[in-house]
Amino acid sequence: MARSWFSINRYTVISLILCVMASGTHIANAADYRPWTGEFMRMGAGARALGMGNAYTAVPGDIYSAYFNPAGLSSMNARQLSISLRYLSMDRHFKDVIFGGPIGPDASFALSWINAGTDEIIGRDLNGNATGTLNDTRNAFGVTFSKRLNRMVSLGLNVKYALWKLAGDDATSFGFDAGIMVEPIDRLTASFVLRDINSRFSWKSTRWEKYVGSLDGQSLEKDDEFPVYYTIGAAYRLFADRLLLAATLEFLEDNPMGTDLGVQYAYNDTFSFRTGIYNYNSDDALDYGSFSAGFTLQATGRIGVDYAYATDVIDDDSIHSLTLVMTYGAE
Repeated sequence: MARSWFSINRYTVISLILCVMASGTHIANAADYRPWTGEFMRMGAGARALGMGNAYTAVPGDIYSAYFNPAGLSSMNARQLSISLRYLSMDRHFKDVIFGGPIGPDASFALSWINAGTDEIIGRDLNGNATGTLNDTRNAFGVTFSKRLNRMVSLGLNVKYALWKLAGDDATSFGFDAGIMVEPIDRLTASFVLRDINSRFSWKSTRWEKYVGSLDGQSLEKDDEFPVYYTIGAAYRLFADRLLLAATLEFLEDNPMGTDLGVQYAYNDTFSFRTGIYNYNSDDALDYGSFSAGFTLQATGRIGVDYAYATDVIDDDSIHSLTLVMTYGAE
């Protein structure tokens, strides 16, 4: 009887958590909305997470924790390498590569690279005349470390360096992500992640000297600060870990709260499928979310391919993401 009572309450706990997360309220009005720098570092990583609506901050045990929550990396039991390509409209490109694994019984590390940008942008002078084409290229490099303190609590830190090249000018940024993951009961995990701590792109440019006479040979300098950004998440596994439910709340400064919801089902050891909703909010004045879906084909015990589809609210188009995941050295 005691076992039955505990099982019922365990389901109740996760149901309440997911319901509360799905019904969150706004933290800002649409009139207060403003875009923020560093948006390419908030787009997620990997087709597996995208297929679940990026509701991945509380999902432990694979290489994608290096991006979504560094604390979850400590649950890895093998080394993994993931290579992802994301196909976007309007000449945009996005790719990521992550490698990492255990470095002891209760610690893990990872190295990551994100590359994004837009090609062949038409450049114009101050009078609006075309001056040719230019490229927008952005790179972010990360080193992640995670430590499991005990059976219930893990901590993680991600150190990030970013470089943005635009029309011959460069800007750099240095910052951190810090995360915690707890497992209060078996198969239930909860997370909190504070992202882009102390991050800002610092620009220095002399390109406009001939147009602005008061420069006197001095460069134009500007700092583009990243927003205050943090996430809260929960995930729960059922039916011998075949079914995964996950939810994440995203809090981005001066923006409505976003909700990510995802579900994954492993049909067998070879095939898994998933679906989700990414960055949902009920403010009609803003993009109100994207639908996503995807699957995994595990070709061998070491090689798997993830695919994800998502709607793209930027260009009323679609996003396709493909990831190759190689796993080896299982402990």
